[in-house]
Amino acid sequence: MCYDYKKLNEDIKILTENYNFIEHFSIGKSVMEKDIPCLKIGRGNKKLLLAGAYHGLEYLTSAFLMKFISNYTVMYMTGGEYFGYDIKRLFDKTTLYVLPMVNPDGVDIAVNGLDITNPYHRRLISLVGIHSFNHVWQANARGVDLNHNYDAKWSMVVDKPSPSLYGGEAPESEPETKAVADFITRENFDTILAFHSQGREIYYDFDGMRAMRSRELAEKMAAQSGYVVCRPEGTATFGGCKDWFIQKFGREGFTIEIGSGKNPLPLKMLDEVYDENAKMILCAMEEI
Repeated sequence: MCYDYKKLNEDIKILTENYNFIEHFSIGKSVMEKDIPCLKIGRGNKKLLLAGAYHGLEYLTSAFLMKFISNYTVMYMTGGEYFGYDIKRLFDKTTLYVLPMVNPDGVDIAVNGLDITNPYHRRLISLVGIHSFNHVWQANARGVDLNHNYDAKWSMVVDKPSPSLYGGEAPESEPETKAVADFITRENFDTILAFHSQGREIYYDFDGMRAMRSRELAEKMAAQSGYVVCRPEGTATFGGCKDWFIQKFGREGFTIEIGSGKNPLPLKMLDEVYDENAKMILCAMEEI
């Protein structure tokens, strides 16, 4: 059982029909013309962005973010505490923006493959030289790894379209990356949390750069979750959304690698990873 774009939109529809104070809009289109959905909730002056599924196989992050927003909304309506946090106070202090699936094409390709009648089927075969995309596809529908496509020490790990690690022809060459970068710039976020899988790690700096409280906040989130605070290595050190955010704005940006195992982490792992990651979001809302 997996979590694809259709399931995401079904969950968004249920959530927004039941709670009219949750705003739902698109920040742009993917290569295959899918809307990149955003949910907005809260009324505080502080702005926190949560984003997931930059990579096709990492759809568990989308399922997690949707479950968090659903539970957070219910706790706000009932007026109780959630993991020890006063939700009504957080709602009044912080506005959450959630991009549950930055890479909708990649998720659908990884989960469902591409039907032979789809015009992108032959195109991707010719680009990357493989015929089966399930269980290997991390990139978007042009074979670009979105988390290597941001303008932060951008360089190519591999030199042509691939299931993963190809940074594209230039920084922000992809519509998904451009949409997220423009959205972040327009909304002027205080902090971003970019969710990936896997490793149970928290990354908080880029190329030696970080905001003044980044390490402190990372350690507080680690204390809540049991995750390890560390600095990325190898191909994880450049070109990512968190990297670009830190470089461009000098504010707290974090990559959170949820769960342990081999991608794709199964959807049945959602309950296992939920509490530890929900606590990190609430901690960030408290500390922002």
